Amino acid sequence: MDALTGRVSCGPMRTAIVIPARDECIAISEVVHGARAALPDARVIVVDDASRDRTASLAHAAGADVLRLRSHAGYAGALRAGYGEALDGRVDLVLQMDGDGQHRARDLPRLAEAAANADIVLGSRFLGSSPGYRIPPLRRAGMAACRWMAREVGGLRLSDPTSGLRAMQPALAARLAEDGFPSGLTETSLLIHLHRAGFRIAEIPVSMRASRGRSMHSGLSGAAHLARISWAVLGQATRDEVDPRPADPTPAPVARG
Repeated sequence: MDALTGRVSCGPMRTAIVIPARDECIAISEVVHGARAALPDARVIVVDDASRDRTASLAHAAGADVLRLRSHAGYAGALRAGYGEALDGRVDLVLQMDGDGQHRARDLPRLAEAAANADIVLGSRFLGSSPGYRIPPLRRAGMAACRWMAREVGGLRLSDPTSGLRAMQPALAARLAEDGFPSGLTETSLLIHLHRAGFRIAEIPVSMRASRGRSMHSGLSGAAHLARISWAVLGQATRDEVDPRPADPTPAPVARG
């Protein structure tokens, strides 16, 4: 019987950890080492999103399988490529964490355990006594706005819908790998879409750290990203069903190495 799911199994659980990364040479070695230590039997896949530094070579040296995108695909595109790579063979669970050092690998086993009762599990920095680091006021306000949208539009009471630390069942990973992310977004609007489609969403408490690398949520980039999320959620609020068409129908070209 599988220790994580309680289901009868013919062998050990096969787990893949997908780590999207672009120009993360400062943190990627530590991230890969941490993931391998937390789940020694898991396959660690770093998706190098056309980095301009040594991210790919450092990830490979740390023991990861590296999937190199020849052109910049963005966070959603990198995840989509990573899911596809993870599912190239039998896998029982797909986990993901960021390559900037914000997520703690020690939380991966608990995410995997919680996935026995859900289709996707989020690691929430707001369910515990402290998020683990000081969140800038504007970023905290954006997170609060995403919580409000998830609740008021999607009927989802999630404490951290922007978290990129996740575990998901292979069927869901396969759907995202094949169809892409609605509106090209991976956070609040996606979770509303999945909830409406009948997928089970759960959270567990985790502790995070301040990012050591590049952040899509800083300055004007963060404001623009929140505007994209708000626009996508507004579209969901005005119709009964989410448009299933992906914003990125063509996967990015890849090179393995």
